[in-house]
Amino acid sequence: MFDKLIQSLKGRTGLIIIITAALLLELLSGSQYYLTRRMVSEELEKRAESELTLKAILIKNALNSAEDILKNHIWDIRENLAQPDSVHEAIGRMIMLSRSVHGGAMSFVPDYYPTKGRLFEPYALKDGDSIVKSQIAGPHHDYTERIHYQKAIEAGKAVWIEPYEDMEGAQTSVISYVMPVHDKSNALVGVAGVDVSLEWLSDTIDSRHTYPSSFVLLLTADGKPIIQPSENRVNREATSYIIHLINDSTVARQKSNSGRSTLIHFDTDKRDGTVFYANMKGNPKWQIATVCYDDEVYASLSRIRLFFLLLMSLAFGILLFMIYRFARNEKKLQSKTLKEERMAGELRIANDIQQALLPTDEESNVGFDDVSVEGRLIPAKAVGGDLYNAFVRDGKLFFCIGDVSGKGIPSALIMAITQTLFRNIASRENNPAHIMSLLNDAACRNNKTNVFITLFIGVLDLPTGHLRYCNAGHELPIFINHKNQEQEQGIVSSEAATSSLQFSKLEAKPNLPIGLFNDFNYEMQEMTMQPESTLFLYTDGLTEARNEQNKMLGRARMMQMISECGTTSTKQLVEMVVEQVKEFSKNAEQSDDLTLLAISYIPKEVNYILDEELTLQNDVKEVEKLSAFIKQTTERLNIEKSLAYQLRLALEEAVVNVMEYAYPAGTTGDVNIRVTSDGKHLKFIISDSGISFNPTEASTADTTLSAEERPVGGLGIFLVRELMDSINYERIDGKNVLTLSKKIEK
Repeated sequence: MFDKLIQSLKGRTGLIIIITAALLLELLSGSQYYLTRRMVSEELEKRAESELTLKAILIKNALNSAEDILKNHIWDIRENLAQPDSVHEAIGRMIMLSRSVHGGAMSFVPDYYPTKGRLFEPYALKDGDSIVKSQIAGPHHDYTERIHYQKAIEAGKAVWIEPYEDMEGAQTSVISYVMPVHDKSNALVGVAGVDVSLEWLSDTIDSRHTYPSSFVLLLTADGKPIIQPSENRVNREATSYIIHLINDSTVARQKSNSGRSTLIHFDTDKRDGTVFYANMKGNPKWQIATVCYDDEVYASLSRIRLFFLLLMSLAFGILLFMIYRFARNEKKLQSKTLKEERMAGELRIANDIQQALLPTDEESNVGFDDVSVEGRLIPAKAVGGDLYNAFVRDGKLFFCIGDVSGKGIPSALIMAITQTLFRNIASRENNPAHIMSLLNDAACRNNKTNVFITLFIGVLDLPTGHLRYCNAGHELPIFINHKNQEQEQGIVSSEAATSSLQFSKLEAKPNLPIGLFNDFNYEMQEMTMQPESTLFLYTDGLTEARNEQNKMLGRARMMQMISECGTTSTKQLVEMVVEQVKEFSKNAEQSDDLTLLAISYIPKEVNYILDEELTLQNDVKEVEKLSAFIKQTTERLNIEKSLAYQLRLALEEAVVNVMEYAYPAGTTGDVNIRVTSDGKHLKFIISDSGISFNPTEASTADTTLSAEERPVGGLGIFLVRELMDSINYERIDGKNVLTLSKKIEK
């Protein structure tokens, strides 16, 4: 009996193996589904809390902007109390300074202006780029009975008013920030306030969502709705149900893993989902919530489960084949093939990520009015360790090219980190040597593998062609200019020339590559690029390119190759060099990454319709002359009053900054202001012979803080940046030169 059982089991070994494998795979499938669902839930929580944080920041920024505008400009209203019409003008000027403010009003105490009647409430409303002014008080609108007037006087300080519908002034639903106003004798004059449109606020926070059907709610502290999604997106029944869940204390809820929000899971006949909500910090004390539906959150799980079932079927087929055919080698081959395909796919993804870090063609054309930039990176493998970058900030072109030691994925990771750090550091630092030092500090940190990077960083001032650069052990760039142009300091003797062009190596001090010593002192060099001149940068993948005979291209052949191109066009130069390298290498395998970067300085000639100058002594009293000068300029160019006011405010702030800091106490000097315009753009060029002072490096004020929390200083440069399109500083021939630019063409 026992022997028969053994024989029976032996005959069914294959079936037992298949059943056992099926059970194990089903168990694996269930475990995988559970773990994946758990991971998706955790990811949902992070994404939902990120959205809550982002929307809360957007809302607080809008409210803080309204608070700052009222607090920082209430003086303008006080200064004009003697003239009722001037108060109207002051309110209009104030609300135009903030994008989030919809309108503003000044509600005077009864009989403050006898000529205006008992009640007088001037209101200014934004209408595009213009201001609509009105006096909204009257028998039908007694503001002394309204909550915004009563609450401000009762509190005796600036307060937020709960949302309400204002059809007299704002003509929409708003939230208001109000404060009592006193005259110079500290007598109560009335209540000033600014309105933020709930419709504008709703559009601001309803722009992007975690999932297609997700939506955001904004509620008061007691659960009343402030902002809801439009009925075109979400019906009122759904939003009312969510609000009910949040307000119903009997509904089960739980804290998120991070503790930053509260979760409520809900099941309905139509859709199931989760509500994430949290209290906003500060005043007003609001609640913000986001809703995510399960059918969108876990949509990918169904596809994953189906895919896993397909994999199970494939596994069964392979298992049957192994049992009945004993094809063990086939399984090994399949496993190897899948691994290689996965590796190839991962390398393709890594290559896509690496290429995405490089400047795109669209980015290369944005802001490059006076310069042409063309770059090309051709990795030897799927991914490489070369890098280049170029972008424009404040009238300066920041660019770099580098080569990470080694090849493959490790070098590609270092390349990606360096690319990101360069972009980050150069967005706030103008000195290439300082940028290089900061990159070196980061590269030396925990550098246990002793990886180093040769790197060249340049900063080109577009108005003047002044180039500052720092070289960290990289290949010397090639400078191309016309023969009739005098060679600038920093250019070594020409090695090759053709027709009217001259080709030279750029002189660079032998600084060490980054990543070796964190205390190395990198030195900056300077030169001036003449119009129509070109800087050609490359990595050693160009000079070390090999042909079928294993011979390198070399520097001499490279110079000959570039000279034969006979062009300063960046696109043509890069494309011709790439083609000539391919012709040289032919069928030989590429041995190293090849990166090329060409930069041509091509400043445009501008026909000015206005070119005037004004010279002031470094005395703040001289600013009155500046105001008259700006007024004359804006009137000649027919600039609208609101923009003219902004220009005057920005220029006065900039000039006063120069007077205070470029000339220390006890010193005298002149400040020259030159204004130019081609009809489309307006430029103010402020120059002085004082001590070196770069106002663009001054730390700006944190406007997210209240006036009491914010430290003194920084508002001047912040205001100039807000009002002007760009600010550019250069120290030229012992002078500070600050250029403010503004587009005036509508």
